[in-house]
Amino acid sequence: MSEQTKPKALPYSPIRKVGELLFTAGQVGRDPETLIIENGIEAQTKKCMENLDFHLKNNGSSLAKVVKFVVYLTDMSNYAAMNEIYASYLNEPYPARTCIAVKELPRLGDIDLVVEIEAIATI
Repeated sequence: MSEQTKPKALPYSPIRKVGELLFTAGQVGRDPETLIIENGIEAQTKKCMENLDFHLKNNGSSLAKVVKFVVYLTDMSNYAAMNEIYASYLNEPYPARTCIAVKELPRLGDIDLVVEIEAIATI
């Protein structure tokens, strides 16, 4: 691939600290080590939550300190399955959450991404 056709790195940070808050970029169901994406809402939701947990813990927080999640789904018929996996990572008091239907998420390899989750957490 020539220099002219190489895709440029996206200008974003996976997580940013502002005061005592952490803002994550949207996490998808891709394993950051192997770059493998599993098919299906359950597997992708699980990996989204694991990726969020990793970034939060490495920055002095955790899923228990999330105050707000935003979930993007490409198909609202996946809502119940996503919600079941999502809920298994959380305890009361639950964070606020918004769930938005989107037309599509970026395609990575041969698998369609069906969910993306971002978070705001305290430190």
